[in-house]
Amino acid sequence: MSHTQPSAKSQMSHSNYLKSLISDLTPIEIFDYYDGPKFYSCRDKAGQLFLVYWIDETTESTAWLYLRISQERYNSLKSGNLAIARALAQPEEGLAFVVTSMSTDFQVQEVSVEEISIEWLPPETDFLEIPTQALPEKMASAQEIASRTNRQVIDIAFDKLSNAYEMGAGKLGQLLHSLQNVIYALACDEKMDVRRVPEEIKYKSEVLVTGLFASSFGVRLQSKGGDIFGTDETARAVESLVKLIATLEVPESVPKELHRFNVLARSRFKHFLRVIVDSQVSIKTEWGTPNGRGLNSTASFHEILQALNMLEETDDATKTTVNRNAELVGVDVESDFFAIKVENNEIIKGRLSKPVSNRHFDVPSRIIATLEESCIIDPLTDREKWSYTLIDFKRADGKV
Repeated sequence: MSHTQPSAKSQMSHSNYLKSLISDLTPIEIFDYYDGPKFYSCRDKAGQLFLVYWIDETTESTAWLYLRISQERYNSLKSGNLAIARALAQPEEGLAFVVTSMSTDFQVQEVSVEEISIEWLPPETDFLEIPTQALPEKMASAQEIASRTNRQVIDIAFDKLSNAYEMGAGKLGQLLHSLQNVIYALACDEKMDVRRVPEEIKYKSEVLVTGLFASSFGVRLQSKGGDIFGTDETARAVESLVKLIATLEVPESVPKELHRFNVLARSRFKHFLRVIVDSQVSIKTEWGTPNGRGLNSTASFHEILQALNMLEETDDATKTTVNRNAELVGVDVESDFFAIKVENNEIIKGRLSKPVSNRHFDVPSRIIATLEESCIIDPLTDREKWSYTLIDFKRADGKV
């Protein structure tokens, strides 16, 4: 089998093409400048990115290394995830160009990876550290999307203190999980005596991730279906959440504002703030509804931390007092222990308050129990732990 060598005419044509390509590049960003640009990026007419790196200089000419680079690799290089030397030494298409410029002309030579000299490259420890946006820009507001889709929309921007445009999957998962749990609890009536959110409410008030946007890490959430009148559980819950986040701008007002809601919502919102602080982010929200209502809120990391510290100073946010119709099924005064059976035959166990421990008990008996209930969320497991104190009771028949 014989191979046809490229003709002098075709070689000349290829050389002219490369010279035309190089001469038409438009500079984009300069990364190193000393008596002129030494390391920068360019783009051709079709949008292809190039890296340009100075490699040699004599009295007669200057030599540069040119190579094509994808947007993803370019972002990785800029953000410091890829060493400069590696990006230059390992072009994605397996070749690069050495451009030698003279006073009145320049030459372009195609080189393979093997021909890229290590002497041309910077130290392997050199990295760029430029915050780089990898997510798409938000093209429409939450209100616009809500009107188009007939769904509740809430855009949430988690702005990292490091100004990075990426977020760990674990941190993002914790933020969204705790946020959804707050919405579940807020979807219940504000004064509803709830320790477990009914499955029907959880189903209706679930929000879905429908997009990401840059800001520095933005998440678009939408309700499952249309809400023409804006009165369903999701609308109420999301509106309450956005208002609570807006309250964070005045941290000292958060404890009072939070007490408008059931204890489960209060406990879960407090935990949500703890997750935000642990993730080192501030938060911005933009809410829109199909009927034209909307609300924006912003809370800085410092404001969130201050509000959380105020809530941590007391356990009032996670406690409530309720009356329950129950059957007293067990008491141990010496151990300050009681057990009652409430609706659905659920057994609640807890401790006796000091005044109650001196009272007379009939076991079993029907009583109206006044309980102090507390809900604490374990920061390691996200599990809710309920504790109960019997602070008063009376017999259901009215007898003392």
